[in-house]
Amino acid sequence: MKLGVIDLGSNTIRLVIYNWNGKKLENLYNIKRKAQSIKYVHDGIMDQDGFNVIIDSLKELLMIARVHDTQRLNIFATASLRNIRNTLEAKQTIESAIHHPIEILEGIDESLFGFEGMKRTIDLPLTGISVDIGGGSTEITYFKNKRAVHAISLPIGSLNLYINQVSNVLPTNDEQQLIRNIVKSHLIAVPWLSTIKVDQTIGIGGSARAIMRIHQAQHSLNQSIFDMTLSQRIVHNIASTNEDDHLKLSRLILEAAPDRLTTVIPGALILDEIMMAVKAQELRVSSAGLREGYLYTRMLKEINP
Repeated sequence: MKLGVIDLGSNTIRLVIYNWNGKKLENLYNIKRKAQSIKYVHDGIMDQDGFNVIIDSLKELLMIARVHDTQRLNIFATASLRNIRNTLEAKQTIESAIHHPIEILEGIDESLFGFEGMKRTIDLPLTGISVDIGGGSTEITYFKNKRAVHAISLPIGSLNLYINQVSNVLPTNDEQQLIRNIVKSHLIAVPWLSTIKVDQTIGIGGSARAIMRIHQAQHSLNQSIFDMTLSQRIVHNIASTNEDDHLKLSRLILEAAPDRLTTVIPGALILDEIMMAVKAQELRVSSAGLREGYLYTRMLKEINP
């Protein structure tokens, strides 16, 4: 059976089509459109141009899903529609145009779905945290004995921090500090974060993978990023690159993760602050996350209750 998921994010809209043989998922197609709908949000309200960008991308991806004979397809939205003031208007307008329902995930569900997808593809330590840095939000889950203990979604992401705080391609030293202060203010407001200490952080999603690829390119490593471990110091050094080295870093990002030229450093700053907050010494990345967790815990349970 072919199953499809469209992940309507703040930065990108992605269609992934899987084959389900009754036992495991096989990733068949992965198609991304860089909509950046968050750019059309002003004072918390998404305008009609933002709706149109999303509608055009979804219509194209739905057509692609039909061409590939996808038998079941769900669309979910994350912070892209969850964190705006006119969520209901956006949902109704877009659904009416594409003739397909959209599920808007709560922040806690997004965090837990990401954890469920991640834990199926990586050997977990006894305790740790998973971090999923999106364009408009960041999800953090503290786990113990392969079970989620605490989960939170914060309304800060790599794209909204870039748009609101960065004046050029990469953040200046002052802009880096401003971003760090914003992230710290959100982390301080999460009571359980100050009570835990873990050795390892598991990164979910494109920001964490891009950080790995930058390190990989920097040192000409042939090792898969999914087999790599980075120290917190390496993450800190990537996030805190001095302005004098911006040209060199830009070239490195264009080599390693060109579609994240403007967002990878804000994402690295978020990750660095989270790792320091929980005293994590190591970063690993997962090949699966939110979409896979959503499939296993939502769609497949509906198919095989």
